[in-house]
Amino acid sequence: MNIVNKVTLRHLKENKRRTLVTIFGVVISVAMITAVAALGASIIDMQQRDVISYRGDWHYAVEDVDKEQLKAIQAEENTASIGLMEELGFAPLSDQSMKRYLYVRSMDETAMKQMQVELTEGRLPRNDNEVVISEALKKEDVDYQIGDTIELDIGQRYALNEEEDRPLALDESLYEGENGLEEELRDQEEHSFTIVGEIAEPIWEPAWAAGYTVLSYTDGLALTEFDQAYVKVNELNSTLFDDLEKLREDLGIEVTETATNTDLLDTHLISLNGGMVAALSGLLTVIIVIIMVGSIVLIYNAFAISVSERSRYLGMLSSVGATKRQKRNSVLFEGFIIGLISIPVGIGAGLLGIGITLHFISGMLAGAGFNSDIHLVVTPSIFIIAIVVSLLTIMISAWIPAVRASKITAIDAIRQAKDIKLTKKKIKTNRFVQKLFGYEAEIALKNLKRNKKRYHVTVFSLMISIILFLSVTFFTDTLTRSFELQSEEMNYDISVQDNSVDKELADFYPEIENMDNIKEVNMYQQIKSGAQLPEKIAGEEGSDSEMVDENPGNYTIQLIGLSPEDWGDYLRDNNISAASDENLSAVLVNNVSYRNHENKYVEAEMLDVEEGDSLPFQFEYFDEEKGDLQLAGEEELELIGLTDNFPLGEFYPSSNTLFVIVNENTFDDIMERTPASQYASSELYLTSDDANQVQEELEALEMSNGIEIRNIYEFQQQDRQLVLALSIFIYGFITLITLISIANIFNTVSTSVALRKREFATLKSIGMTPKGFNKMIRFESLFYGMKSLIYGLPISFVVMYWIHLQTRNAFEYPFQLPWLYIGIVILAVFIIVGAAMLYSTSKLKKDNIVDTLRQENI
Repeated sequence: MNIVNKVTLRHLKENKRRTLVTIFGVVISVAMITAVAALGASIIDMQQRDVISYRGDWHYAVEDVDKEQLKAIQAEENTASIGLMEELGFAPLSDQSMKRYLYVRSMDETAMKQMQVELTEGRLPRNDNEVVISEALKKEDVDYQIGDTIELDIGQRYALNEEEDRPLALDESLYEGENGLEEELRDQEEHSFTIVGEIAEPIWEPAWAAGYTVLSYTDGLALTEFDQAYVKVNELNSTLFDDLEKLREDLGIEVTETATNTDLLDTHLISLNGGMVAALSGLLTVIIVIIMVGSIVLIYNAFAISVSERSRYLGMLSSVGATKRQKRNSVLFEGFIIGLISIPVGIGAGLLGIGITLHFISGMLAGAGFNSDIHLVVTPSIFIIAIVVSLLTIMISAWIPAVRASKITAIDAIRQAKDIKLTKKKIKTNRFVQKLFGYEAEIALKNLKRNKKRYHVTVFSLMISIILFLSVTFFTDTLTRSFELQSEEMNYDISVQDNSVDKELADFYPEIENMDNIKEVNMYQQIKSGAQLPEKIAGEEGSDSEMVDENPGNYTIQLIGLSPEDWGDYLRDNNISAASDENLSAVLVNNVSYRNHENKYVEAEMLDVEEGDSLPFQFEYFDEEKGDLQLAGEEELELIGLTDNFPLGEFYPSSNTLFVIVNENTFDDIMERTPASQYASSELYLTSDDANQVQEELEALEMSNGIEIRNIYEFQQQDRQLVLALSIFIYGFITLITLISIANIFNTVSTSVALRKREFATLKSIGMTPKGFNKMIRFESLFYGMKSLIYGLPISFVVMYWIHLQTRNAFEYPFQLPWLYIGIVILAVFIIVGAAMLYSTSKLKKDNIVDTLRQENI
């Protein structure tokens, strides 16, 4: 180790506070980079395992492929493995079984691995005379044991009353009618098999399947044609679809004879839905840039804020013969030493933090319907990314101060002449500053002008903290909003629908309302009908919809009539004033989200109307006598409110569906004047603490068969668990960025104050009182905060709009500034800067003025 590096190490030890602050900043940055990389790898790993568990481990499939085509696919450079499968057909099981058939198919070893065949007892088949049976057969009264030989008449299913004469697949449920089973087996052949094992219910057998699986073995060498070939490739990239298209052309394979494992490809960010991939890629790019900028600034400030003090030390080295290269390398060596200590600690902290988070969140994701648990995935690439990015960040952060320090002369460095060059014009302040705020404010402003480099670095640090916080909070809000746009509007646990002529549900409503465990209940009448609206009020999306190109005013209206009590609650919840009962009053759910004809998730206004406007419409219904659609009624509804909130119930928004909420009396009044009333239905929706218990109580009411009860509590719980898991990640990320921003500000301000010890001691030595000193510090904090907000907020708005643009490929909704977070930032900047200044200056109170004036190190 040369003498300059030895002096650098000694310098780091003597300036322990600045060294520790710098190490702390680097540790936080490395931990953040490591945690994000590990989190991304862990989520991708979980998603891939989850998809494989229910879709299989393959990338594309080809149907009805012959041996020559199979050889050509095998010869492809990117082909990793091919699993082969043969469909044998269906064999009758029992008329009393839940599934009437045994479904027999055969696979080779590769296909069994790809399709996640899980052996539970015995062994897998080794030839075409052996089979394993699904353990789901145990539910039926079928006495099949391992070692039994079974004789099966295998054929194909055909529907009796279907115009197209085609064989039915496994995932097509039984065709049953008034006279029983309306399908038959044809082309049956007798087969004999020996049962050698049992397997878990396979992933290709849905709950509604017509048969239980019986799996045999096929030898690819013994066949000339194959029903299915499942292909797994070596390297997955966006060219997969082009490669598959070329393969189809070369081998003469029809498009309908190929399929891709879309769910698995999506987890690799390879999808035919380019808009979604572009949106996700754009958002990931933005967040990576934000992390990189935050890390660079945090570490850069640790070096740049103390460049004056370092320049003096390097000037002393220059005075005894150190070259520019040695001075520059001294600073870089300092960065290397800090990285050598900080990077291992940061990587460990990042992995520990994200590991603990994933441990607690794993149960939530399991409750959200994921088949695979999430665990920490640590790959060599994560360490490489963390180390390389961190070292580059440290070197970039240290390079600029190092180059700057190496260029100044020894005399200027020792005298600090380059840092502070004063002229009367440069430190001139507005005369009103002293008149309005006192001489302390003027001194504070002069101090900032005199120490411009430190002032600029501090403001820049604050500005970056503002941009970081607002960008990340807007990013997380964007993720949440995108998730909400994809979620269906189902805000209930149990639905009860009355399609009977007598509409008896209303008779049971009082009893249902008084049941235990019910939190909220809502019953209403509704009718769906076509309606013709004037083109001038048709919304932009409705006008652009492919469904209404020829007639932009053509909409489907879902008219919902609430009871007087529920109507009053709905108006209060949406801050809408009640109107006179004499008017046909209505509330339009005008702001909704849906997927449009371009496959984008859109949030838009349905109609170009305002509160107080009239909504004209006619009901469209089918006249059985005329055998045609007819229009009835010419109603004018007064829109007393526009909202984006649905009442408790089930709603499926689209570009040409309107949801109009009215009072029960208004609904009945309209129904009396239109033949469409026969199509109205009564529906009840409720939320509950114990949905299964409530369902049992509802079924015990002995309502007619025309009333349908549906419990979606489990699905709702899955959505809630997913939202909770997403929220933990989001708020954890916001918390991390907040801590980094606070650490950045404290680091910058405290180091700046520490470097100004002699300056403050000088002010005190010429008579500044403690009260005046504190007032000066408060004004400095105020100036720092105001200047950083002036620059930080506009740049933040630009970054937020950039984030918003990344979602336009898959989502479409208006850009809105997060005013709540902006208010928090404005308040927090002044609080944090003030606290940092007070904390830093409090350390100076016990310092002796004479000793401080003599002090060289911090």
